[in-house]
Amino acid sequence: MTRRSAILRLLIGVAISAVFLALTLSRVNLAEVGAAIAAASPAWLLVALGIVIVDVLLRALRWQFLLHGVPGAGTKPPYRLAVGYLMIGFTANAILPARLGDIARAILAGDAFRIPRLAVFGTILIERLGDGLTMLVLALVSSIVVASGIAELRDLATFAIGAGIAGVIALLIMVAILSRPRVRATRFGGLVFGLLERVAAGAGAMTTVRGAAIVVGLTWIVAFTAILVAWAVTNSVGLQLTPVQLVLFMSGIALSLAIPAAPGALGTYEFVGVAIITSLGYTAEQGLAAILLMRVITTFPPALAGLVSLFILQIRPGELVQAAEEPSAAVEPTDADGPSLASRPG
Repeated sequence: MTRRSAILRLLIGVAISAVFLALTLSRVNLAEVGAAIAAASPAWLLVALGIVIVDVLLRALRWQFLLHGVPGAGTKPPYRLAVGYLMIGFTANAILPARLGDIARAILAGDAFRIPRLAVFGTILIERLGDGLTMLVLALVSSIVVASGIAELRDLATFAIGAGIAGVIALLIMVAILSRPRVRATRFGGLVFGLLERVAAGAGAMTTVRGAAIVVGLTWIVAFTAILVAWAVTNSVGLQLTPVQLVLFMSGIALSLAIPAAPGALGTYEFVGVAIITSLGYTAEQGLAAILLMRVITTFPPALAGLVSLFILQIRPGELVQAAEEPSAAVEPTDADGPSLASRPG
């Protein structure tokens, strides 16, 4: 993308965030929010931090499994490097808009592991699709069970599921069209089908029943650990949510990350979290205190770990930003042939 388009997208995201943040702050007494945060239980927050560590380690295990399943991969990435590059992706997503950290992770990890960048991006797509669909199902089911003014979230989840199904159908139709020999023989058809094939290589680990079961199982496990983090954080500020309410809260704020806002989903994350908590009968101040603590616990530790990984792997911050700003680099024909970063210390 050009620098102008990147700046434009950032400005649009900031504008969206500003609107949602203003709507949220107009509903709360900031002094009461500060008091709620100051009174939060350190013990519960430590429990939440411990669960976050387990969560990211499980996510790294799932990603490593997906990477090992890429056909013709140059290396089988060790677990410690899978953890390192996953943390780098978290860092980039915390500071860049529109989840550009995923693109940066695909490019940097592809070079490091001698795996085609598009195939690495395919593994990340599997992660995102799995997590997104899981949270959509949980949001839909929990909003139906919790009968108290959550119709908007239920409608959002229903719409998103419908849009996802429509997208899958459209993709299958496109693949069917591009698979026709006459279409593939054209320059455009051959290019598009080739790109799809390279991205689809990221799903190689799921071509067997066992592999698919492992990926799906790990996806549901990390969804459970995310809900446990919400349980610990909400308990720290005195919110006694039922299991179904916890599922609703966690899946709702997870869906908010899909809104194209400023880096870190600033504003949209807070708006959705406060809306759900208040709909459950608690105050907006309690809701904002809980969501801010959720942000601190789930964002900063992985982001700091990513900064440490950048240092250990000797990756300059400029390389990270450049990788995120140049997604077209992911489709270069020689993307698996460059110098390996895996040889760097750490």
